[in-house]
Parts: sequence; C-alpha cells; structure tokens
Amino acid sequence: MLTKEQIAHFETFGFVIRRHCFSESEMEEICRAFDDVLTEDRQGRPFDGAARQAVLGIIEKRPLLSGLVEDDRIYQPLEQLLGPGFVWIGSDGNLYVGDTGWHPDGSDLDYGRIKVALYLDPVTKDTGCLRVVPGSHRMPLHGALDPLKGQRRDPDHQPFGTDGSGLPCFPLESEPGDVVFFNQNLWHAAYGGRTGRRMFTMNFGAQPNKDAHIEYLKRQYEGNLRHVENMQHTQSGRIYEDAFLYSDSPRIQGMVGKLVELGFK
Repeated sequence: MLTKEQIAHFETFGFVIRRHCFSESEMEEICRAFDDVLTEDRQGRPFDGAARQAVLGIIEKRPLLSGLVEDDRIYQPLEQLLGPGFVWIGSDGNLYVGDTGWHPDGSDLDYGRIKVALYLDPVTKDTGCLRVVPGSHRMPLHGALDPLKGQRRDPDHQPFGTDGSGLPCFPLESEPGDVVFFNQNLWHAAYGGRTGRRMFTMNFGAQPNKDAHIEYLKRQYEGNLRHVENMQHTQSGRIYEDAFLYSDSPRIQGMVGKLVELGFK
C-alpha cells in the first residue's frame, strides 16, 4: 500500500518509486522469464544491438509474469491511484539501444493512465534510467514542453537552449526489485544507457466512463496490433493470450472484462 505522502507525491509530481519490492530470488526468476520471451521472439538468435527489441504482450506470455499484475505490490498501489475498476491496457518488454528522447506516452489529460516499469539491470542518470520532468503530467507544463517533440526529428533541435540530456529533470535511478509508477502523460526520457539494457512495463487505465476513454483504448489497441503484425514473430493478429483474457483470477478478470467486451484479442 502507498502512504498518503506517496499518493500526494504521485499526484503532484507524476511518479512514485517503491524500493525493494521484489527480492533478489524473485528478480532472478523474473529475469529468466523475460530473457526467455525475448529470445523466443528473436527465434533463438543473439541480440545484435542494431535496434531496440520490443515485445508487446510479454506479461501475458508467462504465468510467472502474468501474476505480477495481481500481486499486492502492484495491484494495491494501482487501485489507490486509479480507483476501483481500473483496466488493463498491455505490456511490453524491451532491450534498449541508444537514448530515448523526451516524450510523454500521450496527452489525454482527461483519462488517468499509469505505466509500471521494472528495470532488470541497475540504472542511474548516466546509464539509462528514466528521467522525468516533475509535474509535466499536468497543464500548463505539459503543453509548454511540446517543442521537445522536434528533437525526435532533429537531434540538434534545442528549443530550450540545451540538448535532451541537459534538460532539467529528476532521474529515477533504480535497482532490480524497485518498481516505478508514473503517469503516462509525464514527459520522460533516458540517456547514456548501454546497448541491451532490459526493462518491461505494465500499462493500466482508470475505469473508462466516457466515450473518449473507450476511443483511447481502441486507438491504443489498434496501434499495438500494427506493431505486433510488423515487428514480432511470436504472435500473429493478436496482442493478448487467451489464458490471460479468460483468466480464473478475479483481479485479472476485473482488468480485462472491458477488453473482452470490446472484442480485443
């Protein structure tokens, strides 16, 4: 459970870190499952480091990983931050290459969404940890940072007189076993990380109670489906596994019921 101070921290700054949530032995098992899924998607080939590898639906592919979404250490903070009836959006496992420039995961400020990130290797400010601009999940700061989007097209673009690595920020340094919760509207980036650094995320949305929320979920699903069809080898024409969509777990059933109703697969 989060304390009232941690909840206030998240609501004000857009993120909170829970330290040492998972033990060393638990992380060893999680790492093995993660590595197995990504190796399977590469069809057994070594990771060549030429480009980022991203596997959508990584959580749903292994029971050990699927269990994380209903684990109290993940589930209870999400229920505190998003409220009851929150929904599953999806997961991704990544081997990163190079820097990740500044961006939010969306600008749908009316719809609460949280990304939960677990890094499987130690990361610091200069070795690829998540950097965030505190408070940028809300207007007016969120909108004021829009000029940073130009750096994705032109790395030399400096709307604030500095390159991406020099932007004022807070580094979310972490060790394996830590869990990072952040608002998906928060501006974030990573710089200086080694090739092949490992991280996976789980993405959740508040209970959708407006047509705009449903439309967001549909857009996200369609975009993820295009990624799967174009870039992955281990699944075709779908994102979620049946074992996950039709889980016996009441908690998972609560998260995926809306997805099933919308015909997502």
